[in-house]
Amino acid sequence: MRQKNRIVWKLNSVVIAIASVMIALSTVAEYFIGASPSFAAHRSLYTLLLVVLVIVASTILLRVLMRRLLEEPIDELIAGARRIGEGDLAFRFAPQRDDEIGEIEQAIDRMTGKIREHQEDVHDALEYLEGIIEGSADIIITVTPFGLIARFNRGAEQALGYRREEIQGKHVETLFARQEDRKKALSLLEHGDNVRNFATDLITKSGEVRNVLLTVTRLRDREGNPIGTFGIAKDITEERRLLRQVIQAKKFAAIGQAVTGIQHAVKNMLNALQGGAYLVKSGMRNNKRKRLREGWAMVEEGIDRISSLSRSLLNYVKEWRPEYEQVDVGALAGKVRDVVKQSAADKGIKVSADVAAGLPIVACDSKLIHMALMDIVSNAIDACQWKDYLGGEAPEVRMRVHADEEGKLCTIEVSDNGCGMSEEIRRNIFTPFFSTKKKWGTGLGLALTVRVIDMHGGTIAVDSEPDKGATFRVVLPVQRPDEGKEVIDGQESPDHR
Repeated sequence: MRQKNRIVWKLNSVVIAIASVMIALSTVAEYFIGASPSFAAHRSLYTLLLVVLVIVASTILLRVLMRRLLEEPIDELIAGARRIGEGDLAFRFAPQRDDEIGEIEQAIDRMTGKIREHQEDVHDALEYLEGIIEGSADIIITVTPFGLIARFNRGAEQALGYRREEIQGKHVETLFARQEDRKKALSLLEHGDNVRNFATDLITKSGEVRNVLLTVTRLRDREGNPIGTFGIAKDITEERRLLRQVIQAKKFAAIGQAVTGIQHAVKNMLNALQGGAYLVKSGMRNNKRKRLREGWAMVEEGIDRISSLSRSLLNYVKEWRPEYEQVDVGALAGKVRDVVKQSAADKGIKVSADVAAGLPIVACDSKLIHMALMDIVSNAIDACQWKDYLGGEAPEVRMRVHADEEGKLCTIEVSDNGCGMSEEIRRNIFTPFFSTKKKWGTGLGLALTVRVIDMHGGTIAVDSEPDKGATFRVVLPVQRPDEGKEVIDGQESPDHR
């Protein structure tokens, strides 16, 4: 008999045993009935009684055996399954049966053991995650779909001053310095299930404002239905304070540098005015018209330089707001070339523009970019004037406009073969009030150019060697840059742009 039919085999054995007992009893009864005249007279009655006796005995025996073979094991199986269903995963069936029910019990034991192992793994994972959440110094808060605080970690307690017992169950907007910020963050969740680095302010229990960067994630169940939000906020109050101090220090340094530059420029201009005034007075006193004209020319030059300085200062401190439009930068470079071409030719300098085909249209302020290019090209022309050309070399300023392969960046290069720059000059060329034009330079032209390029989200750099010319490289994004980018004017080194 195959092992999987052990219960059936036992039942068949019981039936055979009962049948054998019935046959044996019948045989014995027939023998006695036939052997005894008194039994023979009532043969039918005794036969009936014999049949009833055999049936009762067989039924009792079958009931006892069925109870032992099926009912008790099944009752034990049901009772064990009920205990497991109620959560008693430590329950195990007694390993005493060797039939199919015993195999079922062993299978249930194995399944229960695996479930318990998985539960322990899940419990360990939950404890690990719990440790991460509780051990995190960041503010971690979970919120129900109704906006109520469901979870408040230790980092939140330390940063905001609330105990979780007193804040859980309250509306999360209690923590926001501006309630509209939470509404804005939730509106951003409509475009996705995550909002990262949302800058806002939270209020502590004592009323102190904490600057935070908030990341919000929408929680969903297995069917994808929203069941709340999970927020992690990084307290950047101290970083903001230090940043403000750094910015303030840089502003003070810039102010000091500006005052020093202005004082130096004004001193030179006053010297020129004083010299001119002296010549004017001397000419008037001695009635010498030539000296009078020379002195007045010096005075006029000083006045022009003061006017130029004033205009440059106003442009530098002005809060420029680019008026973006779709600009053909190649055509813009051509206009700059056309403006300076004749005056440069009068000085023996050739100005050309090489514009690549298929340039993308750039979102920028055409007036500001035109002004920046004019300043760079004018400096290049001046650099050519300051060099003595030998060996048939001719002064030249060349503009080249091209885009990157992806069409996301547009580059404008202005190259000259003029006097070039030393490494020290190159490092300071974008610094406010630094000028190589000792007589008439204000040192604000390239500093203003840097501001214009920065506010467009672009970069500017320069390569140069003494007596080998210079190349200014301006890179502008084709798309309009994100608004709100903070730039500290004139403080960033051109090597890091």
